[in-house]
Amino acid sequence: MFRLSGIAASLLVFVALVQAQAQTPAATPAPAGGDWIHSRGDEAMQGRSPVELRFPLELAWQHSMMEKPKGQAEMLVSSAVVRAGKVYVGCKDGKFRCLDLTKGEKIWEAEGKGAFDGAASFAGELVVAGCQDGFVYAWNAETGKEAWKYETEAEIHAAANTWTDPATQAQKILIGSYDYKVYCLDAKTGKQDWAAETGYYINGGSAVGDGKVVFGGCDSVLHVHDVKTGKEERQIEVGAYIGNNVAISDGVIYVSHYGNHVGAYNMADGAKVWEYGEREFEYYAAPAIWEKAVFCGGRDKRFHAIDRTTGAKLWEYRCRDRIDSSAVICAGKVAVFGADDGYVYALDTKDGKEVWQYEVGAPVKTSPAVAGDYVIFGADDGKVYCFKSAKQ
Repeated sequence: MFRLSGIAASLLVFVALVQAQAQTPAATPAPAGGDWIHSRGDEAMQGRSPVELRFPLELAWQHSMMEKPKGQAEMLVSSAVVRAGKVYVGCKDGKFRCLDLTKGEKIWEAEGKGAFDGAASFAGELVVAGCQDGFVYAWNAETGKEAWKYETEAEIHAAANTWTDPATQAQKILIGSYDYKVYCLDAKTGKQDWAAETGYYINGGSAVGDGKVVFGGCDSVLHVHDVKTGKEERQIEVGAYIGNNVAISDGVIYVSHYGNHVGAYNMADGAKVWEYGEREFEYYAAPAIWEKAVFCGGRDKRFHAIDRTTGAKLWEYRCRDRIDSSAVICAGKVAVFGADDGYVYALDTKDGKEVWQYEVGAPVKTSPAVAGDYVIFGADDGKVYCFKSAKQ
């Protein structure tokens, strides 16, 4: 089930985790309930929300981002972000839209010359997203007017993340490109602060915690850099392609990868704390963290709950197809995610029992956005689906 390595270092990390969990387990504040300003809930990409959902969720609206072209099976819609009653989402045919949260009506639209795969992020009055045309775009979140754009040397699939310098309150955009680099851009101007070069493509978002930015990619390495200067702190070999963002909590990096495992690594020295995985199926979905557990869907068609300290299996739930959707843990009570079987699910975090499911009818690979009473998914039929909590 799991393997320990670096015994002495791991024991130190084990003690640190136990001490951290005896106090307040989550180091990064959870997002405000009515907004979803980071695609994974916070800049550490922990995949959690303080919102307590009421079931059954009901479909509030659906919005078609694109029509199916001939011969194209997948019509991918990105994960959404939400602020001030507006949903921001992109799609495969180059549209990026602002929608009304309660009705799903289009407020404004911008276009790129390639797909918008990765989720956007907010910085001040701007909403920022990367595009497969190689540009990072920043628009006024209210009007859709372009504020700036920054050109990388290859297409962008990764989600944007916003980091705020605690000393100056200056906001920075962190985003990876297929030119093998992760960029730190000034959020107001789009000018480059620094760029960190890796060994291959970057698909996932860049997580920030404890003054570090951590990202992985197709070079099978976790890269740890100083978030302010971009200086490399260390590289951690995981041995397989990392397709999504990592999560950071209490000085530990949690990562899922194509080597068929979910792993935990000490950020301070790179020591492996534990590794989980019992089947020959890779993980694409990113891990979510809540208190003493790590939650992650796999391409083994199962959703896994893992003990955060030891890496032991707590429980698993079987879906009808693989799970590439990164879950969000809501108020510590339910894990919400989608699957390639065309369903979206909510499971009880204590025992994995099904609380709710809904058939969308198309694969759901995106991470949900949880904003107040609303839960938003993008699906591979080119549509955005918005669900609402049951009435009190």
